[in-house]
Formats: sequence, C-alpha cells, structure tokens
Amino acid sequence: MKQKWLRLIRTTILFCLAVVILVPVLAKEIDEKKYKTEDYTEIINVLPLSEDFSWTENLPENEEREKVKRIEIDLSEQKMRLLENDKIIREMSVSSGKPGMETPVGQFQIHNKNPRSWSSYGLWMPYWMLIEPRRGIGIHELPEWPNGYKEGENHLGTPVSHGCIRLGVGDAKFVYDWAEIGTPVEIIY
Repeated sequence: MKQKWLRLIRTTILFCLAVVILVPVLAKEIDEKKYKTEDYTEIINVLPLSEDFSWTENLPENEEREKVKRIEIDLSEQKMRLLENDKIIREMSVSSGKPGMETPVGQFQIHNKNPRSWSSYGLWMPYWMLIEPRRGIGIHELPEWPNGYKEGENHLGTPVSHGCIRLGVGDAKFVYDWAEIGTPVEIIY
C-alpha cells in the first residue's frame, strides 16, 4: 500500500516537472509572426470621412414605426388593457384569482403560448399564455370541462379563478394572436 502511494506521488511530481519544463520550451517554438492579429482581422471605417454627420434627430420620421406592445391588468377593476406605444387599443373584462388564490401583482411577461392547454385542475384552458412560471399563472379563455361544459361569461368581472387571468370567448383569441412571447404584462391593484 505504501509503495503504491510513493509511486503515485513520484509519478505526479515527474509529470508536474515535465509540464513546467516543456511548456516554456514549446512556447518558444511557436513563431508569433505567423499568427499576427492583423492577418486575421480587417478594420473597416464605418463613419463617413466627411464632417457632414447626420444624427438621429435630423433624420425623417420612420413611417413604419415598430409597435411597442404591453398588457396591463387592473385587478381592482377586473379589466385588461392592450396597449401599443402607450395607447389603449382594446379593453376587456377579466376574472382574476379568488380570495386565497389571488393573482400576483407585479411585472411579468409572456413566457410561452399554447392554443389548448390542460390544467392541473382537470380543465382545458384555451389560448393559454404563461406569465408566472413558478406558480403556473397564465392568461387564458374561460375554462372548459372534459365533458364540453364551458364556464359562463357571467363570471367575468369577478375574481373566481385559481390565480390565472380568465378572458371571454373571442377576447382570449384576440390577445393570443396579438401578443408575442416576451410581451410585458403588468398586473396592478
């Protein structure tokens, strides 16, 4: 047993010495002139050589301005607002989490979408959009039972969900088609 340890220690020391001695020797053998950075890069002058710069405030307005989308949900009003460039384009009634299963407030975003998702409560959730992955909170249409029964629209405007934001038929599809993965969602009270 002792001889095995001695052999292991001796082999380790010899290996380390070989590395310490050979690495500098081999490094000197590398011809640095062969591997100059200049040979592999090209510097391109990206600014015009003239003094006539055109800064962004001097440029004409872009007619096809990108739409900045976001979703705002007001739990006190049980309303959802869809905004593009901070202008409300649509407002609709929702049903949020009931007492004891309240919908969380804060800043979220759409993480994934599924046209027909199955819940842990044994219900179909059409037009599912996940916004809070830890608790599995999302936005979706009024749920459907496996036998085809659909929750009534009379629940909209009242907090009766298990924490999700429920939308009416038609509204949920509109939001699903309009929103993209990453669309910000702000839930306020």
